[in-house]
Amino acid sequence: MRKSLSIPGSLAFVLALVLITGTPTVTSAAPRTGSVTIIHGLPGFTADVYVNGKLLLDGFKPTSTAGPLQLDPGTYKVAIRQVGASADSPPALSGTVHVSAGSDISICAHLGESGDPSLSVFDNTFRPAAAGRSLLYVRNVAAVAPLTVRLDDRPVKRGLREGSEWSTATAPGRHTIAFDAANDVSISPRDIHLGEGVAQIVYVVGSAKANNLDLMVEAVQHLHSAPSGVLTGDGGLGADPGFPSWAIALMVAAGATLIACTRRILIQRMQPQ
Repeated sequence: MRKSLSIPGSLAFVLALVLITGTPTVTSAAPRTGSVTIIHGLPGFTADVYVNGKLLLDGFKPTSTAGPLQLDPGTYKVAIRQVGASADSPPALSGTVHVSAGSDISICAHLGESGDPSLSVFDNTFRPAAAGRSLLYVRNVAAVAPLTVRLDDRPVKRGLREGSEWSTATAPGRHTIAFDAANDVSISPRDIHLGEGVAQIVYVVGSAKANNLDLMVEAVQHLHSAPSGVLTGDGGLGADPGFPSWAIALMVAAGATLIACTRRILIQRMQPQ
């Protein structure tokens, strides 16, 4: 048999619903993993990548990226071997990388300024892009003299050394990027597309001596910042809703219960005593 609430009980139920919907709370769980992207900038070297002694990437080709991978916090031993080499053979390149909860990093295997294989770690925690803007990051991980960065045929950065990075905010859309170094070394202009609220990372890889300099591109999404003002239309009709859908549903239910209670009270008062 279905039971109905008394009038005081119904009013208490309505009050509880109003309290629930009138005081929304926001909870967010702290990230438990770190985000890791692996960048392969070793020219002419197809690799097997091991992490803590286990094969993670098999036949990883030059100028390729893998990830982002979600890894538990901790310290990881990275070993890079020629594809097909035994897991216990000496690695061509190795290093230790620390991953913390909520971090976002790129691990890049590349040639150092001397031409020897090197492992570098870059932090991808970028500032928010202003409304209507894009972020461009350039990372020099090539065996090359310090670079001059040219954006849309204008020199925007000089002396970018191996292992360092440079960044700028610019308008989204199509741009050209080129690089010059000493001894007439250059990388011809390349077209890049910068999306609004996106950080585009351009890596310079390879070796000037071996004449195999190349570019790699990595994108980091969701860097929008809130605009300073929003046109909302008449009466705020264009504004974002103030409550989530579940809260609206509870408020509707509370209103219906309140109407039913009011009607019941009026009927009881109208009945002859």
